[in-house]
Amino acid sequence: MPNTANVFTRAILWAAHPKLLWQRCGGLSVLERQLFTAARAGLKSVFVTIPEPEPGQLAGLRLPPGLEVRWVTKGEAALNDCAPPYLGLSADHFIRVETLAFIARQEFPDSVSYEDASALSVVQVVLAKEELISRVKQPLPDGACKRLEAPLNQGAIVDWLMVAGPKPQDGFMARHFDRHLSLAVSRALLETSVTPNQMTVFSTTLGLIGALFFLGDTRLYYVAGALLVWLHSVLDGCDGELARVRFQESSLGSDLDFWGDNLVHLALFTCLGVGFWLDGHRRTLALAAVADAGVLASAWTAWRHRRARRESRAAEAGVVEQAPGDGFESKLSRIENALAQRDFIYLLVLLAFVDMVYEFLWAAAIGGSLYFIVMLYLRRVNINEQARQPHPAR
Repeated sequence: MPNTANVFTRAILWAAHPKLLWQRCGGLSVLERQLFTAARAGLKSVFVTIPEPEPGQLAGLRLPPGLEVRWVTKGEAALNDCAPPYLGLSADHFIRVETLAFIARQEFPDSVSYEDASALSVVQVVLAKEELISRVKQPLPDGACKRLEAPLNQGAIVDWLMVAGPKPQDGFMARHFDRHLSLAVSRALLETSVTPNQMTVFSTTLGLIGALFFLGDTRLYYVAGALLVWLHSVLDGCDGELARVRFQESSLGSDLDFWGDNLVHLALFTCLGVGFWLDGHRRTLALAAVADAGVLASAWTAWRHRRARRESRAAEAGVVEQAPGDGFESKLSRIENALAQRDFIYLLVLLAFVDMVYEFLWAAAIGGSLYFIVMLYLRRVNINEQARQPHPAR
């Protein structure tokens, strides 16, 4: 089985340019970002090679919960408290959390120095106390780290940080179109006081207002409503982007985003049904009820799955891990993931412009029911597979 426990839990953050640590980049000071990266990579204590900050500076720092931070000066005897094995981290570089976490989980026969493309050390694997120890040099993968160069809040460094914004589960339109818009908005908001949860509430409100327009009976109402729902879908990506880049992810924020999306879907299908019913289409209330039932059933099933997999980073709203291979379950999981994407909003916009929103309600009723059936089947398959697995020794 793969090693998931950290071999290294301690690190020294070597600050060659102490003033750099207090500069801001991507909504955080460099020091805060370094400490959060270390904490997310599984490190438990970090020795920072600068004197302890003044009380005012210290009070303004956002420190990762559970991370022990020690302030020392280079060459102090206090550094002896950081006994090998430990990692030496360059404060002049940013490194991806997943890269540092991978290094921290490895067992090394010899000390290693991981370098950037310019042969500058980024991470040092220290196995012994000897100062003049020869280390094996290894290059880091492309994109795994970024050297800090002024100005920090512009250009390539922020671009490098924003790569962490998108999710791998994005649909085709979200990946190739929506994300370009949402990332531009998120980038503009990085240094503001706007929080991810505030963005969730704002985008949800836009979606609910857009849904109300479908109580109308003209193409103008439909187009306005569809565009507002589309704008909700675009801006809905900003909360996660801000959270991931600023290290502000939380269970509350994830749940708020999950239920906000489902609330917008419920409001959209309900307003469509009521709007057409007021216009004389008597069957649309039943269609809306079927679509809403599919949303509620799917949301509840996905919610239970999320709670069961809360510790897993693979647990995303309405999206499950795709079954491997080309079998029946794999094809169904691909169908489920496709139905879970928000690309259907573009269908709504198109049909609103051609005044065929009534057909969209039929598609929502059928698609929502199909999504729930596929999800329910795959959840049952996953449970049965887990039950057949041998229990680990205790």
